[in-house]
Amino acid sequence: MLAELRQRIPDRNIWVVYATIFVLSIAYGLAIALTPIVLAHREMLDSEIGLLASSFGLGLVAFAVPAGMLIRRLSARTMLAVCILGYAVMIGIFPFLPEYWEMALCRFLDGAFSVGAWVSCETLLLLRASEENKAFVTSRYAQATLVGYVVGPIIAFALKDSISAEQTFVVAAVIAAASAMIARGQLDADPPEARGEEALEQGGKPKRSTAQLAWLIKMSALATFMTGFFQSAAVLFLAGYLTTEKAVPEDDTRLVVAFAAGGALLMSGRAGKIADAVGHLVVMRALAIAGVIGMVVMIPTMNFAVIGLLLFFGGGALLTVPPIALALQGVVARPVEYTRTNSIFNVFFSSGLLLGPLATGYLRDAGGDGILYLFAGLWITFVVLSWIFRADDPRVARARASIGSLRERET
Repeated sequence: MLAELRQRIPDRNIWVVYATIFVLSIAYGLAIALTPIVLAHREMLDSEIGLLASSFGLGLVAFAVPAGMLIRRLSARTMLAVCILGYAVMIGIFPFLPEYWEMALCRFLDGAFSVGAWVSCETLLLLRASEENKAFVTSRYAQATLVGYVVGPIIAFALKDSISAEQTFVVAAVIAAASAMIARGQLDADPPEARGEEALEQGGKPKRSTAQLAWLIKMSALATFMTGFFQSAAVLFLAGYLTTEKAVPEDDTRLVVAFAAGGALLMSGRAGKIADAVGHLVVMRALAIAGVIGMVVMIPTMNFAVIGLLLFFGGGALLTVPPIALALQGVVARPVEYTRTNSIFNVFFSSGLLLGPLATGYLRDAGGDGILYLFAGLWITFVVLSWIFRADDPRVARARASIGSLRERET
């Protein structure tokens, strides 16, 4: 196992990115697990919580494209460290802000700093990963993230009798700041491609417009939009849904994120290998189908142990989609385009984060199983479109071209 990892990932900078995102994700996991509890203490309506979460999504949308521009002017290494420190400050102060508008502004800046960190990490990974191992590398990145998302909620659960939920956010801020030190101290200077596009041509090929790049990576972008919508809405409202509709104790809902992240941790490595071998889009479609099945089965289920298994396998399958989507856009775009395609990729993810809480908050106010029907419908839409645009995957396109060439020779 270790020998295979060293062979397929020889660049130490990739491992530094893994270490950085692992530590940062512990902070994210802590904050995500405790945010619904902190907001519940404020006695907010679900629709108000949804609007607050959309402030985070708005920050992501607003800063996704400028983040790519700043990376080209500065460096991904510098952007990563600065944005993580900014995120640390935001989560450290968030639960102590007295006014709703202050919390909304904090969440907006939280989103802006977060997307800057994500674009930086993704750009470094795609630039340093080889063509045949991109899904393998991005899946390991997802695993490092998911381990942090598992560890964070577990820490939150362990600290519940020692310090308040609000005080635990300060612990998360300190952990996030430590990850910034890892990035700044251990990463080498960026490869030249990270800053080299602008008005240049590569290999005689003209620079593509933003609209052309968006169409080129449309299935990756759609997958990450669906993930953002599902992730943001589920984090905020699934715990409340389980408490009110399934009679799950509030303290037990702290483990919801850990269940789904644990499932994705189990699946993502194998899924990345398969995607590199047979095609990224076909694997994404299979994972989406598994997620839909999990949500449909959860609707009549009342047993928390069974719900945990459905979250582990169904939720885990959906959380396995993003790294493969990232790898797909990495193989269809040129290396000098990565800062722009990663920015577009994160605009779609951020749009999902923005719209998810808005739509789902009002469904939760109405009660019932509406959120599960909504999630299932969205992912079914993705499955259908992934079949219609299956030739967007280079492996599928090459296979169809080979079959066509063979038939021509036979005739």
